[in-house]
Amino acid sequence: MSLRLTMIGVMLLGISLSIGISTWLSTHDSEQQIEELFDAQMLQSAKMMEMFYGAQPKDHRENLVEHPLLLEITPAKYETFHQDANAESLAYEQKLAIQIWNPNGQLLVRSANSLPSPMTEFKVGYREITMGHRLWHLYTYYSKATDVWIITGQRNDVRQELVDQIMGNSVLGPAIIFPLVALLMIFLSYWLFEPVQELARRLLQRSPADLTPIHMKLPSELVPVRDAMNGYIERIGDAMVRERKFSGDAAHELKTPLAIIKLHHQGLEQTQDPAELQLHHAAIDKGIVQISHTIEQLLLLSRVDSLAGLNVEAVSPEQLINEVLNDLLPIIEPYDWQLDFAANLKANGDGFYLKLVFKNIIENACKYSQGFSPISIRTWADTKEQMAVIQVLDSGPGLSEVDCLQIKERFFRAAGEKVSGSGLGLSICAQIVELHHGLLDIHPGKPRGLDVRIYLPLAQPKKLNA
Repeated sequence: MSLRLTMIGVMLLGISLSIGISTWLSTHDSEQQIEELFDAQMLQSAKMMEMFYGAQPKDHRENLVEHPLLLEITPAKYETFHQDANAESLAYEQKLAIQIWNPNGQLLVRSANSLPSPMTEFKVGYREITMGHRLWHLYTYYSKATDVWIITGQRNDVRQELVDQIMGNSVLGPAIIFPLVALLMIFLSYWLFEPVQELARRLLQRSPADLTPIHMKLPSELVPVRDAMNGYIERIGDAMVRERKFSGDAAHELKTPLAIIKLHHQGLEQTQDPAELQLHHAAIDKGIVQISHTIEQLLLLSRVDSLAGLNVEAVSPEQLINEVLNDLLPIIEPYDWQLDFAANLKANGDGFYLKLVFKNIIENACKYSQGFSPISIRTWADTKEQMAVIQVLDSGPGLSEVDCLQIKERFFRAAGEKVSGSGLGLSICAQIVELHHGLLDIHPGKPRGLDVRIYLPLAQPKKLNA
C-alpha cells in the first residue's frame, strides 16, 4: 500500500466531501430563502393589487363585473435569466399571473397568462397547482377593504432558475480549483516524500559490509526512523562480531579434539602393541565424547539464541531440582548432598529451560567436587527484591574473583583447568536466566568451592475469588 497515494486519496476525498456538503447546505439554504422571498413577493403583489383596485372609482369597479380587465403581457426576448437580460427583455412578467374576483365568483381582473376561471379555491393561503403543464405557486388573499379575492401566481421555474444559478456558481469555483489543488497535493507529496526516497537510495547503494551509521538531514518526523535504523545497524554489527567470535571459538574447540582423534588414529596404524592400542582407543573415545558434548552445547546455545518466548508459569524450584537429581542419579550418587528447600516457594519460569539450567549447574558441581565431598543446594525467598534464590555450593577448587567475572563468557576456560568441557554451559545458563528476567551470580565459595546463585522472579500467590 502506497502511503503517498493513500494520503492524496484521503485528502482529496476530504476536500470533495467538504465541498459537496457545503454546496448542498448552501443550495438547501438558498432554496429555503428563495421560497420565503418569492412567497413574500406574492403577498406583496396581492396587497399592491388591493391598493390598485381600491384606488379605482366606484363606477369603474362596478363596470369590471361586466367587462373584466385583461392585463396584457408584452412578449420578451429572453425566456430565462441571461447575462445580457434586463428587466425589459426578460420574460419574468410572463411567469407571473394575477386574478381578482368578487365574493360572487365574478372575474374582475386577470393577467393574459392566467385562466378565465379561478386558479384555486377562495381560501387564504399558499398552494401549488399544475397549469399549462407548468408547476405554479399561488397565494390567495382576501381584501376586507374592497371585499374581493386576489390570487397571485408564480411559475416554479422562476425559483428553480435562481437555485440553479446559485448552485452553478457554487460548483463552478470548486470545479476549477479542485484540479489545481489535486495537482498541488501531488507535487507536495512527491516533494515531501523525497527524503524517504533519498534514504531508500542510500540504503540500496550500501554494501552488505557497510555498517556505519546513517548521517543525512531529514525532517523531524523521520529523525526517529533514522535513529532507530542506526540503532538496528549497530545491533547487527555487534551480533556479527559476536557470531564471528563464536564461529572462531567453536572452530577452535572442535579443532583440538579432532586433531587428537586424527593423531591417535595414525598411532593405531603404526603400532601393534596391545597397551598402545588401548591407549589410542581410549584417547579417541575421549575426543569423540568431547566433540559430542561440544556439539550438544552448541545446538542448545543456538536454540536459546533463537528463542522467541518462554512458557512462563508458577513453578516449584524444589520439584524441578528433585527431577534433575533423579535424572542424574548415577552421577550424583558418590556425593554428600545437603538439601534445604524453602516451603511452598514458587518462581515465575519455564520449567523445561529451568531444568536445563539446574542440570548444567549440578553436573558442574559434581565434575569439580571429589567423591563423597559435600554439595549444598538451598532455596529461599528474597522478599525485599521479590526474587526466589537457588544456591548450589560445591566443595571443588573454586575460581578466583577475576575468573568468576569471566566464567559466563562463551568458551571461557580458567587457566590450568583439568576437567574437560566446552566452556558454554554457564554461558547458556546465564542467557536462559536473563530471559526469565533473573540473574546468574557466581562467586568463590567460603571456605572453598564455587557459590552459584540463581535469582528468579517470585510468583505472586493467586487471589481467591470472593
